[in-house]
Amino acid sequence: MMSSTGATVYENFHKWISELHRAIIKLSEVAPLIYCMSDIHGEYDRFQKMLELIKFSDSDTLYIIGDVIDRKPGGIDILKQIMASNNMVLLLGNHEQMCLDTLGPNNVYGSRALWLQNGGSDTYRELMYMMTPTERHRIIMFLASLPDHLDIEVGGKKFHLVHDSPSDDPNIRIWDRPSPSAPPPFPDRTVIVGHTPTCYMNKDERNPFAIWHGNGIIDIDCGCGNETLLRHLGCLRLDDMEEFYT
Repeated sequence: MMSSTGATVYENFHKWISELHRAIIKLSEVAPLIYCMSDIHGEYDRFQKMLELIKFSDSDTLYIIGDVIDRKPGGIDILKQIMASNNMVLLLGNHEQMCLDTLGPNNVYGSRALWLQNGGSDTYRELMYMMTPTERHRIIMFLASLPDHLDIEVGGKKFHLVHDSPSDDPNIRIWDRPSPSAPPPFPDRTVIVGHTPTCYMNKDERNPFAIWHGNGIIDIDCGCGNETLLRHLGCLRLDDMEEFYT
């Protein structure tokens, strides 16, 4: 027969095991999280630090709203990481489009000069001289497959993701610049854009760049690739709208 002390120890141990089991189940049921970034512009180290900061996991999803390449030398490495991932979604930005216009199947006259003037030298050099034609073709075809806008829903909230401005015109979607005083683009969803550094939206070039919240629109381009110590990589978690910076 078990003593009262032994029974108590057994009961406490059984209770501890049950609580541990419930905790493990709870952890396994944590909902995946949805994140949004834009305009990384080759800043590979900042990107890796951001993934560590947000504890990005295989169950999460990251939307990157264009311009991972150019200006800084790590753009191709970021592209390769995105291509190898099952839960990173890249949208087309104007810098990816300049790359396509120069090296893609539908070459556009004058595009190489425009691209190099806008910081494409490192990307061009790596694609042309530091990889095989097969590797280059794979990257170009990946860029050619990118959407330039997406509509998603997170926790009952609707978002329209686009590199620059919502429009029926694809050039406006990646090249135009939204006005900070414009009315909401949609009545039922929030637009999230990049392309324009947030200092131009809030008219603040003295403080570190931060995500800008406007009227039905959010700008998350916090200046990566620019030659200023005020730049950040910004990241917005769409589940609760928490902001992260590296």
